[in-house]
Amino acid sequence: MNYPPAVLFEDEHLLALDKPAGVLTEGGATREEDLEQIARRMTGKPTFACHRLDRITSGVVLLRKGSRHKAAWADLFVEHRVRKLYWAIVTGSWPKGLHTVATQIAPAGAGRWANVTQGGKTATSTFQILGALPKQNLSWLGVLLKTGRTHQARLHCLHASCPIIGDPLYGPKPSAEFFGLHASELRFRHPVTGQALTLTAPPPVAWHSLLQEFGAPPDLITESRV
Repeated sequence: MNYPPAVLFEDEHLLALDKPAGVLTEGGATREEDLEQIARRMTGKPTFACHRLDRITSGVVLLRKGSRHKAAWADLFVEHRVRKLYWAIVTGSWPKGLHTVATQIAPAGAGRWANVTQGGKTATSTFQILGALPKQNLSWLGVLLKTGRTHQARLHCLHASCPIIGDPLYGPKPSAEFFGLHASELRFRHPVTGQALTLTAPPPVAWHSLLQEFGAPPDLITESRV
């Protein structure tokens, strides 16, 4: 872990954390401390992830406190009532006219998944070009996930021939020094209180120099975490 998970929001029902890259969301058991275990240590209560991010992906994760409203939190994601915005830094020049990618995604063995023509689950993402570095052959994208399939953003970038930098499964070799996918924002209505929430996680410090080159506004690049 290169920085401790920051608290983005907390009430009696919910804890939202900024997950560092390299930390499991759940499933660490006795082998390593995962985000659920960190959250339980922070709150002193049984705390459970409402959804998952890949180990190497950073950003916003919601964790429910206790089991009283388990179904309500599950329905929030099953019914696609969470707006999930990611940032991606990819290799290549993203096609200017490509705003939507829709494929089917299926398991491909050994922790890998693949875009397939039949037999998979439908996945849809929309894309916005936020910046480009032609000399470095890199693009910075906003990615809005309409569905929540495993490795969806990674595979949809690959489908466009613009794999995410630093992706050990689908990216170019040699790999970059960091993984270029970050769960930047979740927007939803709290299923218990009804409060409208927009939770934003700043980009990891490893992104800062590239985002400056992309011309990102200074207020999007926060000071380094420790």
